[in-house]
Amino acid sequence: MLGEMIEKLKDIILEHKKIVFPVVLAIALLITFGIGLAANRKNEKNEEVQANALGTAEEETVQTGLAVPDVLLEENAYPEVNELITKYYRALEEKNTDVLTEIVSPLTDEFLIYFNEYAKYVQACPTINIYTKPGPRKDSYVAYAVVDVQIVGYDDETVPGLNSFFICRNEAGNYYINKEKEVDREEADYIKAIHMQDDVVDLNNKVNAEFNQMTVAGSEAAQAYKNVKASITKGIQEVLLARQEAEQPEETEEAPEEEAQPENVPTEVKTTTVVNMRSSDSEKADKVGKAQIGDTFKVIEQRANGWTKLTDGTNEFFIKTEFLEVTAEAPAEGQETPPQDTAAETPPQETAVAGELPGSNGKVTAKTTVNVRKSASETGEKLGMVYQGDQLELIMNQADGWSKVKYNGQTAYIKSEFLE
Repeated sequence: MLGEMIEKLKDIILEHKKIVFPVVLAIALLITFGIGLAANRKNEKNEEVQANALGTAEEETVQTGLAVPDVLLEENAYPEVNELITKYYRALEEKNTDVLTEIVSPLTDEFLIYFNEYAKYVQACPTINIYTKPGPRKDSYVAYAVVDVQIVGYDDETVPGLNSFFICRNEAGNYYINKEKEVDREEADYIKAIHMQDDVVDLNNKVNAEFNQMTVAGSEAAQAYKNVKASITKGIQEVLLARQEAEQPEETEEAPEEEAQPENVPTEVKTTTVVNMRSSDSEKADKVGKAQIGDTFKVIEQRANGWTKLTDGTNEFFIKTEFLEVTAEAPAEGQETPPQDTAAETPPQETAVAGELPGSNGKVTAKTTVNVRKSASETGEKLGMVYQGDQLELIMNQADGWSKVKYNGQTAYIKSEFLE
């Protein structure tokens, strides 16, 4: 799950590659609005391309049949489009996500994470020029923003960048930046054909040449710009991991142990029926085994909540006190020690129950993202994390609800409930 979310965000960052050429995309700091493919999403016919463009231009037919007009780029020709894209860059400068609700649709959580990470590096965009061509929908545009970007910490110079946008008009008549992850194949092919036209290629090459000249001249801002993509990807991953940990079920701390103070303290008990052995003093706790009638265990502690903590000599677990019968007691403090029973003690019972714990094949697989700890405790030192689908070598399934595993060459522990 966590791996899929990171891949989607990487696709967003690299969306330039679907509609602009790779060299520009490696340079671009600001957000590019790429177009995904979804051949099964839309079956209805697309609306005709702008009538004025189709009526005056020589047409080129793409594979899917949408006519691609062979018209030149227009510079700053549509005030409403210019205003929309300028609002976007001003929001980037001001780190203002509220504006996005008015100008971007759909506005997803993934895109907001992406926007916030980019905004960390943008101080100002003093110059913005917008170039447009007709889009695949009625009253739509494929737009290219050539922007001078001032990187945070580099006040003396700006860096040129080129970013692309798919601009559409909604039912209310307002333009918006289309961030659909999936459009039909005809629209995607149309936009790709636009990006392959000579004047778009020339515009791309012009911006790329200017940036390369800055790099050759030793511009620190240009070098910083080249390193931005890796920083943004890392930032997005950290946000996703933090969110994943927050959404993951919390590892509950054991309730404070309450000291039982009976007149005589039970030291050994036997079960009066077949009963489950639990990892903590709750009927909702993990089942770590099953005791049979007459199984004998040493008492670690009797709790006031109706549970008894026991051991079979190897593992510790809990059984409800009502299903236990005292077979040996120790006197309370201040009392004389009673005569000891010389009968042979009942040997500890095996607690492993076939099929109830993971790892029958010597391996375990993480069912979700989960912490790996140095000891079998929720307060144990955190050694790292494993993710859904990760496989580890199993050393032992413990009756206390933890599994001992091999992790990065060392012994570690993971809660059994998160493994299969």
